Amino acid sequence: MQLSDKNIIHRVIAESASKEEAAEVVDWFSSSIEGQQCLSDLLDKDAYLMEGEPNIGRSFTPLQSEKLYRKIERIISQSRFRRVLLRVATVLLPLLLISGLGIYLNNQTDIFSETTYSEVYVPKGEDARLFFQDGTEVYLNADTRIRYPNRFGLKKREVYLDGEAYFNVVSNSKRPFIVHVQHTETEVVGTSFNVRAYGSSNTIEIVLDKGKTFFHVHQSSYPMLPGQKIEYDKSTGRTTLRNLINPSNASLWKKNILHFYDTPLADVIKELERRYDVKFQVQMPEALNYSYTLTTKQPGIEYVLKELQKISPVKFKIEGDNIFVFI
Repeated sequence: MQLSDKNIIHRVIAESASKEEAAEVVDWFSSSIEGQQCLSDLLDKDAYLMEGEPNIGRSFTPLQSEKLYRKIERIISQSRFRRVLLRVATVLLPLLLISGLGIYLNNQTDIFSETTYSEVYVPKGEDARLFFQDGTEVYLNADTRIRYPNRFGLKKREVYLDGEAYFNVVSNSKRPFIVHVQHTETEVVGTSFNVRAYGSSNTIEIVLDKGKTFFHVHQSSYPMLPGQKIEYDKSTGRTTLRNLINPSNASLWKKNILHFYDTPLADVIKELERRYDVKFQVQMPEALNYSYTLTTKQPGIEYVLKELQKISPVKFKIEGDNIFVFI
């Protein structure tokens, strides 16, 4: 087939050629280099016309129309999906932000789950030190029990105490720290204070070193300032507030220092029984009429008893874990 016969090719493309001419063109396309090059040029030209000006020259073939329809349909679908996605995002984004905040707060405070508690008991003859999740530091004296949540609440931090403890509370004005003691509450924000509240004792004592404290009992509230002491009598319901010259003496125990100031022997005995896990046997009741003032670095029980014997005529005799008291 000669190049001068390109009119035959155009007629074949236009579907106006005879069967013989169509067969001749197909044979030329498939059997000669010139024919293959010509076919390639025609396809490239056709593709260019479709991309540049698809409506010029001639109408699309059914295959071209189907491809173009699918492309248009895909673009429309993607556009609709984007619009729907934007609408969904407009509704869900605030919910996701709120949910994320809720999850964060729950991880910090367990506000959406049941509160679980831990409990620590410090036996007689020992002491302990704790750090809560907010950074608050707590010293626990002997024979003391403290109960606290594994995660503090969103609005307040609460613990339950039976015994003696010294608190260094991390400041948080929006989440007050509350110590529950035998139907009373000591509420603080960022404060250092000592609480002495043994269940076997008739009194509850709070001594404030720094910060500000509110003592709540029976619908009454008593504010405290640094250097002050509150003493609550559980039997009479009387609350006494007074200023101290040396308020830090109340918490010397956390430094392993024994401190008694005009303390009756009965109270001295209770303190020594907790500190050393011993048992006193009072042989002569008149020995309880004496009081003691003593400050000493906490040594062995033998040394303490010798120091007490220098103050009064009361004598002590150690037999195993028992200490006998007589005059």
